[in-house]
Amino acid sequence: MKLRLSLALIITSLNFLCSCAQESEVSGNINIDNFPVIDGSDSTDPLRSILMCKMLGFDYTWERRPFTPDPKADIKIVMPVYTCTEEEQHHLRNHCLKQSNTHQSFINLIDGTVELIITARSISRDERVYANEKDVSLIEKPIAKDALAFMVNPANPVNNLTVSQLQGIYTGEITNWKEVGGNDEEIKPYVRNRNSGSQEKFETLVMAGLEIKEFPELQVGKTMMSPYYQLEEDTQGIGYSPFYYYSVIVDNESTKAIGINDIAMTKENIENGSYPYTTNIYAAVRSDIDRFSEAYRLFELLTTAKGQDIIEESGYVPLNEASAVPNIYVDSENTPVSTTYMDLNGRACKRSKKGILIKTDMYADGKTVSHKVVIK
Repeated sequence: MKLRLSLALIITSLNFLCSCAQESEVSGNINIDNFPVIDGSDSTDPLRSILMCKMLGFDYTWERRPFTPDPKADIKIVMPVYTCTEEEQHHLRNHCLKQSNTHQSFINLIDGTVELIITARSISRDERVYANEKDVSLIEKPIAKDALAFMVNPANPVNNLTVSQLQGIYTGEITNWKEVGGNDEEIKPYVRNRNSGSQEKFETLVMAGLEIKEFPELQVGKTMMSPYYQLEEDTQGIGYSPFYYYSVIVDNESTKAIGINDIAMTKENIENGSYPYTTNIYAAVRSDIDRFSEAYRLFELLTTAKGQDIIEESGYVPLNEASAVPNIYVDSENTPVSTTYMDLNGRACKRSKKGILIKTDMYADGKTVSHKVVIK
């Protein structure tokens, strides 16, 4: 029995050391001077800031942004506690951590003005077209879990909708709250602007090809807070937002998240996958990125145990098995004419080698594509 326990302890220790070595190799020596340029969606701002703090050894605090008379009414932001010079702070704030929305961050990555993006969705149809026009391909992968939350005014007695009821509201077939157990009042649906992360998820995940009725007088604009401002004043309205934004960044009970198919909109139901509109948070880089760059090391770090700890600390739901998450190459479906493998140190190796390898495919047009694979 003692021998078995000792062997188990040795195996556990070896696995831990291997994991630590892999994370150290992936993260490399990232510092203020070489910290990569990162962009992303509005809702992933806190995660990007916390990632920077963790990589550079800064503390941070959560604070309400003081832009409104009511201190509880504004969003929460991450405030790094810098221990560097003012010049270095300016470099990190204004050069390294960009503050674009989802669509613009993809455009910036395709254009090569940023190195890594963290977004609330995968690449959209419009962005894919733009990438093809620029002859650019991306590598992306899920790094965390979130959900699309549907919200109403807290005074609305409706606490749950079925999937078909929700679709009926947005196709215009259901127009009165009494049809779904509410008051005898007109339903006023709110939608987001095209290419926003929420709108793309709504169209693909919720409506799934159904024709969405136009609500021109109810368009809420381009900011993440617009649906909240609208629903605070409108007891007849309904809108949607990433659950992370609702529960972590806003977190002021100005709106009410309703359940879908009798599944409550909670973090626990995202984690166990029971909520119908559970989604992923993505990281993406260009496929021509230097595999030894700090940006690519951060990209890989996000799905290691250390990276997932940072994900959880930010308030997102971590992935169940992050180390097995494959990179997704976003490009044509052409079949490669040859394939080679190398380890994380850049040494050529055979396909039979176990572990994390870099697979490089060469296509007939001369284009080469590399991505991470896990060989078991």
